[in-house]
Amino acid sequence: MATDKKVSITISIEKVYRDQLRTMAAKRNLHDPDQLTSASTIAREIICQHVDELDRVEAGFVSDNTLRRREKNEKDEL
Repeated sequence: MATDKKVSITISIEKVYRDQLRTMAAKRNLHDPDQLTSASTIAREIICQHVDELDRVEAGFVSDNTLRRREKNEKDEL
């Protein structure tokens, strides 16, 4: 996750997911009481990691498509 300035967004999730995030945060807080963790912190980590992964997958997809187009163009030129 980048260390850029954080901004707020508002999302709506089902209650069951909110409860899961709260439980995860409580477990972290029990494990390390000196490091306060909230459900929002965990949600931010999950979202950022997922977006980064999607970005990597998309970059690979774009690269694959570019390579295929080049190969097709070279084949068409022959």
